This record gives sequence, C-alpha cells and structure tokens, in this order.
Amino acid sequence: MKHWYDIPELRDKETLLWMFRKGMTRQEIAEVVGCPVSAVRTAELRHTLKKPVIIISEELRQKLKL
Repeated sequence: MKHWYDIPELRDKETLLWMFRKGMTRQEIAEVVGCPVSAVRTAELRHTLKKPVIIISEELRQKLKL
C-alpha cells in the first residue's frame, strides 16, 4: 500500500495546490496519481492546505437562490 508521501504529486505541496487550483476534486486527483482518495486528503492535511472561503453578498445569494 502506498502512503501519500510515496507519491511525488502528493509529496510536493505546490503540485497538489496547483491541482486544487485547477479545480480538480480529491477523487480526480486520486485517479490521476493512482492512489486512494484518503491519501489525497491526508496530503492536503499534512500540507495544511485550506480551501478558499468565498463570501457571497446577500444580493448575489438571492440571485443564485442559495
């Protein structure tokens, strides 16, 4: 079984961050690099990557019906 740090794309913080910024999901990243989704999640946690917080105005929220 491979650990997250055995996979170069997950071990490199910048590469992983680039994949997330490109809009890839954990599942898509796992499929591309050939590992379980849990390995992607662990790498995300170990690199302390956080998804950006998007603040939506009330006007936009109403337009989007959220």
